[in-house]
Amino acid sequence: MSGAPPPLSNLDPILLASRWLCGDLLPEDVPKTAIELIEAGCEELSVCRVAAEVKVNSRDDVEALLERMFAALGVEYPMSLEDARQTVARQIAREVVAGRRDPWTAATRLDRAVPHWETQDQNILDVYCTADEADWDPGYGRSGPTLELELIQAFEKLACS
Repeated sequence: MSGAPPPLSNLDPILLASRWLCGDLLPEDVPKTAIELIEAGCEELSVCRVAAEVKVNSRDDVEALLERMFAALGVEYPMSLEDARQTVARQIAREVVAGRRDPWTAATRLDRAVPHWETQDQNILDVYCTADEADWDPGYGRSGPTLELELIQAFEKLACS
């Protein structure tokens, strides 16, 4: 059994703000996410306002509304990009450890949220190095099952960091 904390709720306000800053929450998905918050019992007017948006094509369409929504939900926004990336990275890792996400798909998603060339976090780099080895030519890397186990272990280390 893993010592990793469980994943946050997908509707956790800090996670939502972090995903937004990292580009992991797309503009067109924002109204649907606000509707999910309302369905989960959130009664903040700013959340209702975001849910009412019908044409969201860019970040600019909802940025000001999200600032008010996150403030109403008690989130310090905007937060630093590094803090947001760490939150998203740990969430992805915790989802892998909990069995909710395929480790290979998660490694790709992690690279979109926390680009490998923009991090110095060794735990994140360990995930990238292991996932990258799967693309090596046959005979030069370890077997798929061995790599997958190591990838899950790298995610577990990240989840606990």
